[in-house]
Amino acid sequence: MRILVLGLLVLLTSGQGINFFSQGQDVEIGLEASKEAERTLQVIREANLNRYFQFIGQRIGQSPSVAGVQYRFRIVNSKEINSLGFPGGSIYVNRGLIEVAGNEDELAAILAHEIGHVAARHGTAQLSRQLLVQSPISIAAGLPTIDAWKDQLTKLGISFGADAPFLRYSRDQELEANLMAVRLLAEARFVVFNHPQSENLSSQIADEIDRLSSPRQRLAHAGPEFRVFRTTLLKLAYPTSDKEIPETAPSDAISSVFVHPQDYYRLGFPSGWQVTGNGRNGAIIAPVDGVVGADITRGILFDLFDISVPDRALTLEQATNRLIVFLRQRNQSLRIVPGAQVQTLVSDEPGLRTVIIGKSNTTDSSEVVWVVTRLYYQSLFYMVFVAPEDEFPAYQPIFEQVIRSARLR
Repeated sequence: MRILVLGLLVLLTSGQGINFFSQGQDVEIGLEASKEAERTLQVIREANLNRYFQFIGQRIGQSPSVAGVQYRFRIVNSKEINSLGFPGGSIYVNRGLIEVAGNEDELAAILAHEIGHVAARHGTAQLSRQLLVQSPISIAAGLPTIDAWKDQLTKLGISFGADAPFLRYSRDQELEANLMAVRLLAEARFVVFNHPQSENLSSQIADEIDRLSSPRQRLAHAGPEFRVFRTTLLKLAYPTSDKEIPETAPSDAISSVFVHPQDYYRLGFPSGWQVTGNGRNGAIIAPVDGVVGADITRGILFDLFDISVPDRALTLEQATNRLIVFLRQRNQSLRIVPGAQVQTLVSDEPGLRTVIIGKSNTTDSSEVVWVVTRLYYQSLFYMVFVAPEDEFPAYQPIFEQVIRSARLR
């Protein structure tokens, strides 16, 4: 027995992929975990919303590469930007994450990412590693094959539900899910795009995108079905426990224009918002209470970012990665939302919009950040849109209008 336990521990420290559970037990664990999760999650039951959401999810889930799993997709009535993919195929996406999706392809990418985790069995792989740490002897005795696995896992203090520790994936698992999502989107004939976590991850996914799609296929559009879906979702009331959007939500009138001193670019912004900086070294446009000290809590930061590299030209994805690394140096809490980067247009040229979440340096409250980028000669033109998480739906229409108003010379 001692030799077997030591062998299991060698597996753990070697980094090899391990999973002591069968695919049938994936389903059992997922059903139990989703049942536990729905005791606290407020699942939306509106028929038309669920019909469209299921249609998008099943279109991806029917791919031969992830066949054999019965996926079910649920919308959670929460402003928190999050999604969950339980073993066996139960996938939950918070409406807060859906509401920052700009089109059907971006929504599909969120679902494809979670399907990737489910199909690769990352949940029970994480659970297997956790069991190796907490109870290697039980593993050696065949714990996962015992019918009463739930009771035994409970005795070990391993929880289920939305906060289950086995849903905290490793970097390699996130990479695998992202790569699988790109392939699934291509197979289902959605737009595919890069989701950077690091430059290494970006290059792998960018290569896969180049292999699977042509430039003409990479421009996402918000079709009428998605617009109806999103409008219906926005009309639903949030649970009373969620903080309401403040009455001081911004007006959506774009009536002023900022012009760079050399007229490199110009963009519109709401009347009453204040401009800090002249554009030579960037500028901030924000409502009266949007800047606290040197930190922007609500508003827009924009500038040209130097991306010149000797003897080579960076792609838009690589340049955006460099910018995101730079932003993270200023706020270590920032992290990219899985599946939330999409091609867009900036001044009629290809651009990227990346959704990032984190904590405000000033208030320590959760905030949502949109990073919109476009190559501009030897620079990267970028706009960073910031708002508290619970206020972001109110600011989003303003931010979208500013993006559409941007014009580069």
